[in-house]
Amino acid sequence: MKEIASQSFFYNYIYFVNTNNGDNVIENYEIKNINGEEILFLYFNFNYEFSSFNKMKNKSIKENIKDYLKKNKINYKGTIISIVVGGVLIGNLVLNKPVVNNKFDFYKPSIIDVDKLLYVPEINIIEEKVINEEDNLINNNINNSNDKIENNNKQNNISSNSSTNKNIKFNEKIETSAVEENVEVETNTYVKLKRKNGNVETIELEEYVIGVVGAEMPALFHKEALKSQAVIARTYALKSLSTGKILTDTESTQSYKSKSELEILWGSNFNIYYNKIKECVNETKGMYLIYNGNYIDAVYHSTSNGKTETSTNLWGNYYPYLVSVESPYDNLNPSFFHYVNFTYQELSNKLGMEITNETNFNIINLTEGNRVANILINDKNYKGYELRSILGLRSADFTIEKNELGVKITTKGYGHGVGLSQYGANGMAKNNYSYIDILKHYYRGVTLKKLY
Repeated sequence: MKEIASQSFFYNYIYFVNTNNGDNVIENYEIKNINGEEILFLYFNFNYEFSSFNKMKNKSIKENIKDYLKKNKINYKGTIISIVVGGVLIGNLVLNKPVVNNKFDFYKPSIIDVDKLLYVPEINIIEEKVINEEDNLINNNINNSNDKIENNNKQNNISSNSSTNKNIKFNEKIETSAVEENVEVETNTYVKLKRKNGNVETIELEEYVIGVVGAEMPALFHKEALKSQAVIARTYALKSLSTGKILTDTESTQSYKSKSELEILWGSNFNIYYNKIKECVNETKGMYLIYNGNYIDAVYHSTSNGKTETSTNLWGNYYPYLVSVESPYDNLNPSFFHYVNFTYQELSNKLGMEITNETNFNIINLTEGNRVANILINDKNYKGYELRSILGLRSADFTIEKNELGVKITTKGYGHGVGLSQYGANGMAKNNYSYIDILKHYYRGVTLKKLY
């Protein structure tokens, strides 16, 4: 049903076949506020069937919706219309703008906009607060340790003479055959972990991975996304072991929470969440990523801006597996856009120069991932990621708008943008991509190996 519905919304091929000789295709409607956004639910008659036949005799979904909205004079302020048949939410249509005075137009998507059409609002998502600056990110079960590991990417620089394919279409299933089995055999692997209190603990690898996934990714995410996070966490741990790096339980390496800490974090949901994550870790037991025989730098971030970033634009070193790829599902994050205001005096203090309403903010160029590469302020050139750090912005994809009192800065996404996007991975998982598809999309040309 999902595949059929998605095709109908792209090509308008699905029509209604009248099986009860009536005109009430849509029986009722309801406007609900979900996660701060108005959603129009249209309840279609259960006796109508979807069909791609008899097109000339029946009306399309869009035609029926337009007729119904006009007839009922619905001035809907949102842009998402959810289609419900027999109590089942089968998909969504997106409007270019709100319905005003019975005038409206449907959004015409490209292939990578499929997330907008299949978006199912999640009413009880705990993690909708995950990117609230005032909240402790760890307590919200996701954190900005996504920006970790930046300094670790100065090692093992790989030549740019790579045949990595950057042109794989996002909507194509990714080949999953390159999984090497039983390359290494070990009965148990242990990691040493320095805790916040200074104690050093020895933890079995898979138990450690459970604690990392629980601390790093929302437990409500799709299992395939959680599996991809497990493989990344394991890869990072194994590389750290191979280089003698000491792991911590903070975002300086990877965040980690023990079973008792997760119980406090999740409360009454502990058993459900813990068993779910444990199952995901067990189903990927021993799996990790390599490139050219070496552990990859398993970097990741919370939310991309729609494209990931090439490592060169952030750290200078080129890694063939860390190149810019499409990541269209990130805007499902309720906090995809973020706005912050600075007075001119605040900006002057942060930048160490006088900033007034006469100051020009000139974005010189963008990176491959559509983030600010260079910006000129009072004849001083800043790298986009440098200004992001100075001002504490959520990403380097930002725009600056001046007003009488100061500036308004709008950012898209959250994190450095390199490697896997957690919200992007969750969107892929919801659209039937496996964890292997996800990993091989965000880390190009890698091989998945199995330790045990």
